[in-house]
Amino acid sequence: MKHIFLLAIGIACWQVNFAQLDLPSGGGNPRATISEEVGITSITIKYARPDVSGREGKIWGSLVTYGFSSQNNLTNRPTSPWRAGANDNTIITFEHDVKVEGKDVKAGTYGLHFAVWPDSVMLILSNQSSAWGSFYYEQKDDALRVIVKPRALDKSVEWLKYEFIEHKEKYCTIAMMWEKSMIPFRVDVDVDNIVLSRVRDQVRSQAGFNNLNLVAASNYFLTRNLNLEEALTWSQRAAGLRSFTTFRTLATAYEKLNRLKEADSVMVDALTMANANQYAVYARALIPQKRFDKAISTLQAGQSKFGDVFIINNGLMFVYSGQGDFKKALAAGEKAYAQAPSEGAKKTIEGQLAKLKENKDIN
Repeated sequence: MKHIFLLAIGIACWQVNFAQLDLPSGGGNPRATISEEVGITSITIKYARPDVSGREGKIWGSLVTYGFSSQNNLTNRPTSPWRAGANDNTIITFEHDVKVEGKDVKAGTYGLHFAVWPDSVMLILSNQSSAWGSFYYEQKDDALRVIVKPRALDKSVEWLKYEFIEHKEKYCTIAMMWEKSMIPFRVDVDVDNIVLSRVRDQVRSQAGFNNLNLVAASNYFLTRNLNLEEALTWSQRAAGLRSFTTFRTLATAYEKLNRLKEADSVMVDALTMANANQYAVYARALIPQKRFDKAISTLQAGQSKFGDVFIINNGLMFVYSGQGDFKKALAAGEKAYAQAPSEGAKKTIEGQLAKLKENKDIN
């Protein structure tokens, strides 16, 4: 009995060790991984890449059966979709909850399958992601079924591949390409709420004791006009470190909440720490608010502090232009042109002066 027990232990250990071997992908189908982020959400696809290998015109409807295949070891009926690659499951992982073709999908890893027809494709995400191909596919494991439209490709793709063919701030389009067909699908991400959740955790951690991290968190939402009260709280914490950057962020938060008296009060202190460029940037930020008198007085204060320098005159050109005083804008612009630090800057100002001479706003 002891020998039988030891033999059983030995076989089990051999099986575990064998399972851990890292061998090349079978059938000459190289393994591949593609990953990108939408916002801070990573989307990763792992798959094996079959080649056309002289079978052009015989892939779709032949090698890849239209609809569902009978190669299902559980049913022996046409219930298996295509594995969307070769060998193991093609798997797709979403770091956070997303929408695939408008349908909610929870964060996690899924087996990716396609049921292909000439004019449509059923994209299937299965909660079973560790199977070999689709031979043991069961519909009860589905997390998602959605219909997408295939597209024809002008040139044949020899080795099957996945690509992120479109990338925007809050969504991407992923496509499987093989032979002369492409199967695209869109993934939307709730970027702002995901970032907000992550930032809330981070500002409670050690990272939240770094004032510049608090500035970055505040500015992310201030530039998007989102979560303004919380952004104000973070910017107030950041202003514990006295600098132009922290004070300017706090003033911006007050501005976004239409608390202009408080914003102006903070900026009085901020400008005592500002350089000439920061004077000019702040003044130009007042143009969309149509606070031209405030912008002009700010630049004039900068002029008293730093002298009659390029960056101040350049700022005055924009402010006077926004105010509609093209004569003063031209005068300031001509000074800026004479003081321009590079030929590129001069060329830019030349174009702006030409517009001002036609009484056209350059903002």
